[in-house]
Amino acid sequence: MLRNQRVSKTGLRSDILSLILVITVSFSLLQVSGCSIYNRFFSGPEPEDTVIVFFENLKNRNYAEAYELLEKSDRQRHSLDQFRKEMGTVLQIQSIQVLSSQISGQVAEVTINLTTIYEGGESVAEGIVVPLIKEEGEWKVDFWD
Repeated sequence: MLRNQRVSKTGLRSDILSLILVITVSFSLLQVSGCSIYNRFFSGPEPEDTVIVFFENLKNRNYAEAYELLEKSDRQRHSLDQFRKEMGTVLQIQSIQVLSSQISGQVAEVTINLTTIYEGGESVAEGIVVPLIKEEGEWKVDFWD
């Protein structure tokens, strides 16, 4: 009887080690292959995600949420009230479309097509390059030069 229990404990250890090995190899393969799901899960949002959320917040006039996506030095130089006043003069944003992005270390540039509606209902699309800086593992918009 004692011998049978040892065999099942050994079999259980072997099963656990096999499972750990399979999980480790799977994550390694995902990382090496550059899987975007793996990268998003472990490295956080991409610069494009930050830009979309930033402009969606502006579009919906959620200025406090957009302000939180600004880089630290921008928030130190300009208050939320200053940001609100400046953004309050911007006409209605109709759509945001990411065209391209480039990442170089801790900085990125995301090129978007921003469509705004002007007085009288005229819709104008323009290409804009949005600079970003990675702070504490998160992409932040570098709004003011």
